[in-house]
Amino acid sequence: MRPERYLAIETSSPRLSLAIGDRTKIVASYTGAHDWRHSETLFDGIEKLLRRARWTIQSLTGVSVSIGPGSFTGIRIGLALARALGQSLRVPVVGINSLEVMAAGAKTRAEWLAPQIDALRGQVFSGLYQRHASGVLHRTLQESIVSEHEWPKKARTRAGKQRLWISPLKGCYPEAKVLLDLARPQLAKAGPESYRTVLPLYIRRAAAEERLHK
Repeated sequence: MRPERYLAIETSSPRLSLAIGDRTKIVASYTGAHDWRHSETLFDGIEKLLRRARWTIQSLTGVSVSIGPGSFTGIRIGLALARALGQSLRVPVVGINSLEVMAAGAKTRAEWLAPQIDALRGQVFSGLYQRHASGVLHRTLQESIVSEHEWPKKARTRAGKQRLWISPLKGCYPEAKVLLDLARPQLAKAGPESYRTVLPLYIRRAAAEERLHK
């Protein structure tokens, strides 16, 4: 039986994040510059990770990828590679919501977690999660796009007087090692055809599409 060797790809934010790990731990991680150059640095980053662990690309047994919300271009780049690897290597592929990754990785003791991603034009992609004592996350508000001024009020109303964490719009991004931790149970169950069902989470149409529909 082949040992589990998983790759996590996070390209939905301006900062490329990659990680590799096995059944129980993160083996190595890679963080790119804050420059949106994912198409130029993604393969180099993966090569560095695999070389560090002395793994080959062919030895991977599963791939996890962030599906958004976030950058349309970034999401497409990450998904295209993840699905290509799943198809060519015949390994499971699992997609994880970027907001859930941010909530799971929040360094806070707050019970209520309100990650947000800048959607531009004064709006944010948002979601609200409640973290139980066991550490399990429960989504209490569906992912949506809202005014950046209204979102904190909406999250506070739902959380009441309990401790609430709202992520800053700058400097707080999804991390691939958290993505991999979330995906690991699903990767253990998914089949080699799972890449077909991993789709992007687009809450808003791309700017070019919006212009066409005006």
